[in-house]
Amino acid sequence: MKFTRLRISGFKSFVEPTELFIEPGLTAVVGPNGCGKSNLFDALRWVMGETRPSSVRGSEMDDVIFAGSAARPARNVAEVTLFVDNSDRSAAAPFNEYESIEVSRRIEREAGSVYRINGRDVRQRDVQIFFADASSGAGSTAFVRQGQIGLLVSQKPLARRAILEEAAGIAGLHQRRHEAELRLRAAETNMGRLDDIIREVEGQLQNLKRQARQAVRYRNLSGHIRKAEALAHYLRWSAAELRARAADEALAATAATVGDCTERAAQASTVQAEAASRLPPLRQIEAEKSAALHRLIVERDALDAEETRARETAQGLRQRIGQAAQDAAREEALDRDAQNALGALATETQDLDAVSTRAGDELIEAEARAGELNDALAQCERSLERLTSEFAEWNASRTSQERAREVASALVETSTHQLRAAEFRLDQAMEGALDTPDVLLAQSATEQARALAQAAREALTAARQALADAERAEAAARGPLEAAERETQMLAAEAKALADLLRPEGQDLWPPMVDAVAVQPGYEAALAAALGDDLQAPLDEAAPHHWRDLGALDATSPLPAGARALKEFVQAPAALDRRLVMTGVVFPDQGSALQRDLKPGQRLVSPRGDLWRWDGFAASADAPSQSAARLTQRNRLAALEIDIAQAKDARALAFAHYSTAKNDGDAARAAAQQAEQEDRRTEKNLIEAQDDAARTARAAAERASRLATLEAEIRRLVASRDAASEAERLASKSLRELGDGKALLQAVTDARQDAADARAAGSESRAAVD
Repeated sequence: MKFTRLRISGFKSFVEPTELFIEPGLTAVVGPNGCGKSNLFDALRWVMGETRPSSVRGSEMDDVIFAGSAARPARNVAEVTLFVDNSDRSAAAPFNEYESIEVSRRIEREAGSVYRINGRDVRQRDVQIFFADASSGAGSTAFVRQGQIGLLVSQKPLARRAILEEAAGIAGLHQRRHEAELRLRAAETNMGRLDDIIREVEGQLQNLKRQARQAVRYRNLSGHIRKAEALAHYLRWSAAELRARAADEALAATAATVGDCTERAAQASTVQAEAASRLPPLRQIEAEKSAALHRLIVERDALDAEETRARETAQGLRQRIGQAAQDAAREEALDRDAQNALGALATETQDLDAVSTRAGDELIEAEARAGELNDALAQCERSLERLTSEFAEWNASRTSQERAREVASALVETSTHQLRAAEFRLDQAMEGALDTPDVLLAQSATEQARALAQAAREALTAARQALADAERAEAAARGPLEAAERETQMLAAEAKALADLLRPEGQDLWPPMVDAVAVQPGYEAALAAALGDDLQAPLDEAAPHHWRDLGALDATSPLPAGARALKEFVQAPAALDRRLVMTGVVFPDQGSALQRDLKPGQRLVSPRGDLWRWDGFAASADAPSQSAARLTQRNRLAALEIDIAQAKDARALAFAHYSTAKNDGDAARAAAQQAEQEDRRTEKNLIEAQDDAARTARAAAERASRLATLEAEIRRLVASRDAASEAERLASKSLRELGDGKALLQAVTDARQDAADARAAGSESRAAVD
């Protein structure tokens, strides 16, 4: 490993990020005192895991952080990164796969240091061991300081040994040994604690056994409870399924009812539209009746006015009757006066009898004159009464006609204003009718939505059926896949167990010969009997005991008749050829007979594991042999590998079938969901279309009704306005015919004056008569 680059940031005088490239060869750093040359040396020691502040010329470790200056503020963080070239792959095993290794140390004020190797957090011990394995480190003699040469010369042998060990590259092993010793002591402590714990656990074992029995009983009861709960859930699920089916049937019935109601609503809308079309003639009749009613109301108002005029006339007549009664009372008073006068006159008659003869002619003339004047007075009073009656009738007629004209004028104005408002509303209604949707178009949209909803419902049924088929196919494909998975896992577990048994930890350095031998099935015991424990010896000559390839024998004695060389049944390294060639395979009943014919070094074995050696030694197959068992296990492991490969192929095939079925199921599920969404969307569209059709029908009916009402109202208002105009014209004509009444008023005044003159003349004539 080689140091290639040093990056410093916030460390002592290096406040800004600074990089020092360490090129191949000799790198020298020169400069005046106080420029930071020693700080580079301190940074190297610090990043290698230095723990003593005094080694980096500080009182505490936070002193390595830039403390600030007159122009720069202090920093809170310092970081040093050392780049190591590992192209020669000489680093420790955990980091030997990297071409370049970054070792960084970061310190934060009052928070401690953080170490990283290639960006991964590590311990300080890991960094120190990393550099110790490279014969370097914070305390390494590779850092030659001032006075260190003399110190090395004067050191004791033990200190010099440390220098030599570091030079030999085994200083890291000492640290690892120290760490391993610490771990061993900790393990011993843990073992002591484990003994205490075991004693405590043994005391708790009885309780645990009792609890285990209770747990077994609880498990049995829980099993019964789960079965009961499962049965209850199944019953509830069955009931829920029945309710769901009933709900589906009710939903279908409700949907049918909704469809029927919608159709009936459409029919009712049609009936309403037909009824609205029959409304205009009825509204025309209503307008005519309203006009007739208005005429009757006008006539009633006229009759009311006539009645008022008659009442005023009657009131005038009552006043005249009262005046006549006063005149009668006055006449009665005059009559009483006359009677009194007659009594006086009777008295005077006697006195005047004498004079009467003389005044007879004058009396006759005066009485004649009084009679004429009384007739003239009666004529004037009759004329005055006639003229007064005519003037009262004229006033009543004029008042009635003026009131009728005012009522008719107001009615004309009101009718005209109402007619304009009605025409404006009719225009607005006609303009609004252009924007209202068409009923036939809405009904056509409803039929299209119903057809789409029916198609979506059929598609949903087909999608659900396809989903059910896909789920059944997926369930059918899941069973073989699970069986293949279980078979593969069982075979893999057995193979792993055999592999762990055949390749125990610690034999990777010198693998035994048996791992390189392949024997035909059925001859494992024969090979184990022929070689025995020698199969455990490795081929590596560096091992304490091992096999060595000496080549083939120059001349070998043939095996006894009927024996076949064991090499025919075994594939093994060349180092075993001599032993295999010198070993024959015979049947168990031939071994004893052929043992005498064996030459030195030869031996016979049977397939079941019997052994006959040339020196007379014989071993029965009943004796246990670990090598035979190991060979059997190896053959079983080889067979298991074939079975695992076949099982994996079967699992892959089953997985392919299951994946196809699952993909089909997912596609069917997605299609079913899409079909459900489409069904809900089409149902929603159908409901909206039906609502739109109903609203359109209602709007059309309301529009037709409103138009018919407005048209009838306009006709009624036109008729009312025309009738009021005619009544106003007639009233104005009657007022013109009545005139201003000045002549009649002058005639009444003259008649009243003539009556007054006639009363004065009559009074004078009565006085003359008297």
